[in-house]
Amino acid sequence: MKDVITRTNRFYIEMSRKVLSEKEYDVLQKLLIEKMTLQEVSAIYGVTGENVRQIYERTYKKVKSVTQLLAEIDDYKHKLEQLKYDFKCETQQIKKRKNKTETDLYKTLYASHFPFSKRMYSMFEVLDIHTIGQLCEIPLTDFHRFRGFKEQCKKELIAFIEFENIEHLFEGFSVWKTLPIE
Repeated sequence: MKDVITRTNRFYIEMSRKVLSEKEYDVLQKLLIEKMTLQEVSAIYGVTGENVRQIYERTYKKVKSVTQLLAEIDDYKHKLEQLKYDFKCETQQIKKRKNKTETDLYKTLYASHFPFSKRMYSMFEVLDIHTIGQLCEIPLTDFHRFRGFKEQCKKELIAFIEFENIEHLFEGFSVWKTLPIE
């Protein structure tokens, strides 16, 4: 048991070495590690036993404050790690919500709040497209082949896809939207 106490004392003294003066460090070393008495230490430094006791008391308070600071630092590190973990969890949930590819493919085009032109509604009726899922099934390059699908219809379709945030459902959308209509 005494060995554990000695190791603990040595640990705290070493941890506090940077905040202690050389004399304070030596006094603690002699009293706690070397187990010298107050009279023996006072004889070494040429002071009274009361002076050694006061040095020990001040030094003990410094070591105690350093230990408390280390404990607070550990506590703040733990809180920081918890905040990082919470932030990571929240950002992953937000990413899941943003990247949620479970777009309602059965949502009708008429239920969208996008203001389609009569020409586009007519195009959808001719092609028998009523839902977003049906629209996604047609490759974007095929739209150029449909009669009546010109520059205005393409602009409107691009605006609709971006409005509904369903770009990920159309393969090659970013390239297709920059290509001119032949």
